[in-house]
Amino acid sequence: MLRYLFVIGLFFYALSTNASISPRTYNLLKDIQDAISQQPNTEKTRELDLELQQLADDLSGNSLGLALTFQTHAQLKSYEQKEVEAQALLKKALQLSDLKKDTKNQLRSILAYSYFNQEDYTLAIEQLKIIINESEKPSANIYALLAAAFYSIEKIESGLPYIEKACEIAEEPKEAWLQMAFSGNYQIKKYDKAISYVDQLIYNYPDKKEYWQQKAGIHQILEDYQKASTTKELSYKKGFIEKEGDFVSLGQLLASQGDAFKVATVLEQALKNKTIEPTQKILNLQFQAWLQSKEITKAISVLSEIYTRFNEQDDGFQLLQYYTDGESWQLADDLANELLKQVLTDKQKGKVLLYQGMAKYRLGDNRESLKTLGKATAFENSASQAKSWMSYIKQMGS
Repeated sequence: MLRYLFVIGLFFYALSTNASISPRTYNLLKDIQDAISQQPNTEKTRELDLELQQLADDLSGNSLGLALTFQTHAQLKSYEQKEVEAQALLKKALQLSDLKKDTKNQLRSILAYSYFNQEDYTLAIEQLKIIINESEKPSANIYALLAAAFYSIEKIESGLPYIEKACEIAEEPKEAWLQMAFSGNYQIKKYDKAISYVDQLIYNYPDKKEYWQQKAGIHQILEDYQKASTTKELSYKKGFIEKEGDFVSLGQLLASQGDAFKVATVLEQALKNKTIEPTQKILNLQFQAWLQSKEITKAISVLSEIYTRFNEQDDGFQLLQYYTDGESWQLADDLANELLKQVLTDKQKGKVLLYQGMAKYRLGDNRESLKTLGKATAFENSASQAKSWMSYIKQMGS
């Protein structure tokens, strides 16, 4: 249907710029155009076909009248989805003598669109190049179509200059054109130019999150992490950060710019709102962010959640260390009991017994503390510290 409307537009352009056809021919062609626009049935289509054949016979020797008749007839064939016949009529029109250059270029435009829609991209390119070479000011549409034809046969570098030209001369470049210019420069790794086009896309279509993601991605490729971080953060503020991967990327970028506290609070809010699930990756990122922000209490709270949810020994040992350093003795004792029920290496078991012995002493149970520390002395990695603590406890108790 778009192709059909395009042809109608070109028809009226030709009529408005060529006053040498007779009023009778003008009216006949206009009536046929109106009939085609009403999407005639099969019987009516046959009538129009015969009418156009008769009109072509009557206009023999009138190049402009014949050209417009062939063009209209091609439009009818296109409506019938008989593209080969439509193309033959357009080529027949182009062979007429005494046609003005502008009229020929209009005919070539229609023919090029027909080839393009039939995926005959090489033939479309031939016609479009002729138009560009012979026109004083080729339209942005022609440049864009030529670029699209080259892109369709995977000749990005050949098509890129044409889509850039279309964007340059158009008063308001179409979104699809800016996308083509962006993707073309991206594919050939001209990232600075790609950014200029994605910036235009963001300016004109600020509510499309894919453009924000593309901009951030290119800044990362260029290792401009500050701009990548700023772009991601703006994207977050616009509500475009929704998936786990996006939050991880945002967090990593903010952290790279020293905004660890912002990372932690962003994740905290997203988890609270249930925008994302508390996966191991997300919680680990939040834990590291609180740690870097020196919010140790919050970091420990998140680490505790990680261990509770995923029950990995390394997290348990790290949490036990934090409980001990933070003098959370009851929590340390309880966690040590839990860890000792698991299968541990000698090194791990010695460390857990050492920390539990310290916790029991601080909880006021000297007897159990000495008993636990005594067990820790059986392991090489914890023996020295365990003996020191036992000596200290005995001295304090004497």
